[in-house]
Amino acid sequence: MKAAIFPKLGLALALLLCTAAGWAQAPDSTEPPPPPPDGHFAFVHGRPMFEGVKPVTGAPFSATATTQTTQVLADGNQINHTETATVARDSAGRTRHDSTISHIGPWSAAGTPREIVRIVDPVAGASYMVDVTGKTVVKLPYHQRSNSGEPRMRPNGNGNIQRTTESLGSQVMAGVNAEGARTTETIPAGAMGNKDAIVTVSERWYSPDLQETIYSKRSDPRFGTTIYQLTNISRQEPNAALFQVPADYTVKDGPNFGARGNGAN
Repeated sequence: MKAAIFPKLGLALALLLCTAAGWAQAPDSTEPPPPPPDGHFAFVHGRPMFEGVKPVTGAPFSATATTQTTQVLADGNQINHTETATVARDSAGRTRHDSTISHIGPWSAAGTPREIVRIVDPVAGASYMVDVTGKTVVKLPYHQRSNSGEPRMRPNGNGNIQRTTESLGSQVMAGVNAEGARTTETIPAGAMGNKDAIVTVSERWYSPDLQETIYSKRSDPRFGTTIYQLTNISRQEPNAALFQVPADYTVKDGPNFGARGNGAN
């Protein structure tokens, strides 16, 4: 029995480690990050609800999160991909992210989609990667870092990235008030071996009430266009059971769980 369980846990943990960077984004960051050059990315990119930022309390909600990417190849061919997930947060700051994965590693070859749930519980000091298909769970410590605000541009090659931001005002999106901004980043010609300047444009609509990004669009000539949006937003308190691991699932502690200073109980 254990021999059958541990490979599944290993797959879930590997998936978590590969996608953690996308989930741990501060609310002030430019969202979402570009997908890797091959056009594949695992989940709808996490919003500030996920591990790594200060929990948002007193602003419960649930919604559908969709990420669409379009890449145009040199020959004019296009690669289009859409990821849809459900997300929820309770008043205590616990969060949940549900997604079905079908194009990662062995699951891609085997054609066996996995329903993966990510639960982050800052109250208990733990986060969980739940493989619903295999009824297994990897438990990890909850780490919190301070929000350092907007990312700063670093020197790139022979020059610095040039960055400008303009306000787009405010409007109601998906039933909530949102404030918009457009950021243009320019990599000067020659900074990274590029013949001409590379211009990336990011548009972001952020709800101060929810402390969530409602819509964002990033266009990068190297990776294509990525659009993220929240729809079907409900401001009601989600069911408490959503943030609990089912009792009949097999739970395994991940690396360093319970180590001093990692935030675990």
